[in-house]
Amino acid sequence: MKPIRIEEENLKEAVNNGPAYIQVGDKTFMLMEIEEVDEDGSYVVSDPVEESKLLEAMNEYNPILSEKEVNERLNR
Repeated sequence: MKPIRIEEENLKEAVNNGPAYIQVGDKTFMLMEIEEVDEDGSYVVSDPVEESKLLEAMNEYNPILSEKEVNERLNR
């Protein structure tokens, strides 16, 4: 997994203060703050409230990730 670094001040402000998703062309992407990504691509989320919100969002209809993939990304 490779991060996309945003250095443009207007974009950084929009990401930090804006809605919880961004749209690029016809695709919409969910934004979430994570503390780190393990070498195997697993997200590390230590805040129980954030983890709960993330699980709730990912357990809704999600045509991109299977339940197994969601759990793998959460390292479960």
